[in-house]
Amino acid sequence: MDVYLFFVDTELFQMIHPIFQDFLAFLKNPIKSESYTKMSAKSFFVLLVVALALVIPFSVLLKWLGVDQFDSIMEEMLAENKWLVVIAAIFMAPLLEEQIFRLHLDLKITSIWWGLGMSILLISQQWYVSALFIIYLVFLLVKVFRDRPPNLKFVIYTSSIFFALIHLGNFSNFELADHFYWIPVLVAAQFFIGLILSYIRLKHGIWFSVWFHGAYNAILIIPSVYFYEP
Repeated sequence: MDVYLFFVDTELFQMIHPIFQDFLAFLKNPIKSESYTKMSAKSFFVLLVVALALVIPFSVLLKWLGVDQFDSIMEEMLAENKWLVVIAAIFMAPLLEEQIFRLHLDLKITSIWWGLGMSILLISQQWYVSALFIIYLVFLLVKVFRDRPPNLKFVIYTSSIFFALIHLGNFSNFELADHFYWIPVLVAAQFFIGLILSYIRLKHGIWFSVWFHGAYNAILIIPSVYFYEP
């Protein structure tokens, strides 16, 4: 009990708690802000801590479960040009993926059209996931055109699922027919990150989700590049 009271009284807990509570409330009942607010450094830091607190232990769990049986294309890319990996992960991927998977969350016709056009870039990765995602965006477009937009919660969770599934392309020897039962484990972390990015996108705007995505990738990729040994 004393340990719990000590934790509650800490400055870190007092800083994290309201932001985390707001995020959980968003997951239960997502709402798009009428006008985007500037994301504070505190909120940015807290959500990064929340994301990393889940992903890093989860990565250890994946290794324990034997997921290292799947070859990571990251290893192959690091061997070829590790600085290209840095540029792609920190700058290119966030810019492209946020426009593809999060821009349309405001359910504006122009945003959906833009995401639909950008989604063509996904075809070379997981073509079946990309095809389903394009169908999903067309569905959204039709619904919005008819002035019958779908439930925002459905849109957020569906886009996060697609964001997670497209990362199956990170494994060069993953075969859907043979390894389908691994899918929830392999992409769970990306699904959760997709929800955090959706929260940021609808509360603070697309550029803050791009910057957060880049910062998150940087924290994960830079140590890998620095300590990489072929």
